[in-house]
Amino acid sequence: MRFRLKSGLSMRYLSRGAGSPMVLLHPIGLRAEFWLPVMAELEHRHRLIAIDARGHGESDFSGPFTLEDLARDAVELVRAVCPGPAVFAGCSMGGMVAQGAAAVAPDAVRAIVIANTTHTRDGPGRAMLEQRAVQAEKGMPVIVQSTLARWFSAQCQLNRPDLVLRARDWLLSNDPAAHAMAWRAIRDLNFAEALRKSGAPILCVGGSDDQSAPPAAVRKMADDLPHAQYREIAGAGHLSPLEEPQEFAAMVSEFVAGLPRGETA
Repeated sequence: MRFRLKSGLSMRYLSRGAGSPMVLLHPIGLRAEFWLPVMAELEHRHRLIAIDARGHGESDFSGPFTLEDLARDAVELVRAVCPGPAVFAGCSMGGMVAQGAAAVAPDAVRAIVIANTTHTRDGPGRAMLEQRAVQAEKGMPVIVQSTLARWFSAQCQLNRPDLVLRARDWLLSNDPAAHAMAWRAIRDLNFAEALRKSGAPILCVGGSDDQSAPPAAVRKMADDLPHAQYREIAGAGHLSPLEEPQEFAAMVSEFVAGLPRGETA
């Protein structure tokens, strides 16, 4: 399905299930289909909206964008197709966009699930991500192997080549310019203060084998935030929901079930 934003950009999204609304936001370079295994686990109790972020999948882009832009896109789409505050759940870049939704439209956010990322960036981290943006501008084949090596644990690469090939195909379908813009958007991640002020309950999920967002860093974020809890998926790398969709979905279900009555549909 498609939705045209007030900006004129057309966004593509998947919709499944019925019940309390939940928005699913994918990692950099991927697309809404990233969430299909998780959606199969959750669609019996939630109205699920999985979005192709600006410049990803089949969604438009027109120039440089920020995490706040991606968050506003998601909020506008969800408000139009699925009334009521929603749980915003994201992995990696998607987790940053979920944070951005709480920052730019707190009334639209019932709770947040932040998987495989943190909430702020230091100087060396910003420089590293700028370099990734520069490399992306040379073409997707230049960056695909190094990206997959960061994302997937050695065990996953050996035992689940289907997942690695799926992610590879999604990456290679990206426009290099949009991919570079996305790296520069996440380079500027800084939602620590906004999340501290937010009253939204937060679930932080780490993967024990995550090289890009080590579990210690995700746990530290949870410790830093009010209303936050930490859970970890053993043996999972940077794309925990894709590697372990059943375990991830179970964690999310438990989290949502434990929300105060006023936070659930």
